[in-house]
Amino acid sequence: MLNGMIAIVGRPNVGKSTLFNRLTRTDSSIIDDRPGVTRDRLCGTVWTDKEQGEGFLVVDTGGFETDDFKFQPFSENLVWQQTECAIEECDVVLLVFDGKHGLHQHDKELVRYLENSKKPFIAVVNKIDGIEHEAAAWEFFGLGLEEVFNVSAAHNRGIGDIKEMLSDRIEEITKVGEYKDTTEGTRIAIVGRPNAGKSSILNRLMGEERALVSEIAGTTRDAIDTAMTYNGEKYILVDTAGIRRKTKIQDRIESLSVMRSIKAIHGADVVFLVIDAEQGLTDQDARLAEQAIGRYRPLAIVVNKWDLIKDKTSNTPKEYAEDLRLKLKTISFIPVMFVSALTNQRIHSLMGMVEKLTEQYNMRVPTSKVNELLKQMVYDHTPALIRNHTKRVKFYFATQVATCPPTIVVFCNVEKEIQEAYKRYMTHRFRRELGFTEIPVRIYYRAKEQVRKRDEEAKSEILAQD
Repeated sequence: MLNGMIAIVGRPNVGKSTLFNRLTRTDSSIIDDRPGVTRDRLCGTVWTDKEQGEGFLVVDTGGFETDDFKFQPFSENLVWQQTECAIEECDVVLLVFDGKHGLHQHDKELVRYLENSKKPFIAVVNKIDGIEHEAAAWEFFGLGLEEVFNVSAAHNRGIGDIKEMLSDRIEEITKVGEYKDTTEGTRIAIVGRPNAGKSSILNRLMGEERALVSEIAGTTRDAIDTAMTYNGEKYILVDTAGIRRKTKIQDRIESLSVMRSIKAIHGADVVFLVIDAEQGLTDQDARLAEQAIGRYRPLAIVVNKWDLIKDKTSNTPKEYAEDLRLKLKTISFIPVMFVSALTNQRIHSLMGMVEKLTEQYNMRVPTSKVNELLKQMVYDHTPALIRNHTKRVKFYFATQVATCPPTIVVFCNVEKEIQEAYKRYMTHRFRRELGFTEIPVRIYYRAKEQVRKRDEEAKSEILAQD
């Protein structure tokens, strides 16, 4: 049970993300010496007793500064908007200062803001790497704080004490009820090129400004997990950084962001590939689609900004989808959806598509039905001759051995000599006629001799142990 929420706030480059990674024991938050790397709210779980499922949420926020040193509620600063939301939602604020650079005017304003908001907070001075540096933290007592704690997130100094203190404070003032666990649920990765509208779609699905949205490409940097419930089922929406071609990536932070986005695809249960309706499907989009299908992940193409397409007719969506499938060639079974995050057009249908893809992904077909189809497809299209045109591939039987992804094993006489064209034919028939119409299906071909040999070896091992 997750008992509460902690928000980590502070000026840019004080070490909030490093502290977040230490507390959560992950590398989820991108770390760099340059200020302003973190922008969105990034959630993680701090476990106090993992076996019992006890812990609390921690939220990493973006560092921000203003010219007038004043933090007005919901100002035009997008990062501050996200930080203020995190402060309002959390139970306790972990206010982080920079011990190396000393007290700053923004630190004073942050303390004043938190005191006025009546939000409980714990003040820590980071970058106190040893006893010889502890004197640097004394000046922060000038803020009128009763307690200031010294830590070094980079060297893991004092992290255990802070974790225990946060846990105790949560128990004292926590809200009633459990918090959403961002580690459980169907994971939906929202990927695409920069400025395609991924964060806007996430905000529409959540019904709140959960992710930063800006016309400036590259606003999202971390892969942001957001928990939600739909029709009684738990889901995790993963907003990712825009992915450009490698040749255009020259910045280290963007490179890290892209790596996180690719990792999100690999760890997803469903992938939404968001493209700009005006720009259409690019080679980079096609590569992202192949990346997801190559991992056997259910994928849907979401054509965003559909409202910008002028002079549409009833056939426009069909023609647009046919053009996409022509470009995708061997993975043309991918469903295509047309939405507008700006006008909220058809956004509600996205979660329905997730349910449909998930149902297919978890479906299991009886062996009898699989074998009937195998027999029919061989009858309809006999395999070509092999081995100097003197022998054909013989298929004995097939069975579905797994779900997520649906996996079918076909037993035959010579699995290595089946032509690729015939494999594609069989995969297409299995997917179309067994109900896996919009998701990838994994097919293995096994010779009966291999199976018999494996079973005999396993039997010999068992007898040897007895």
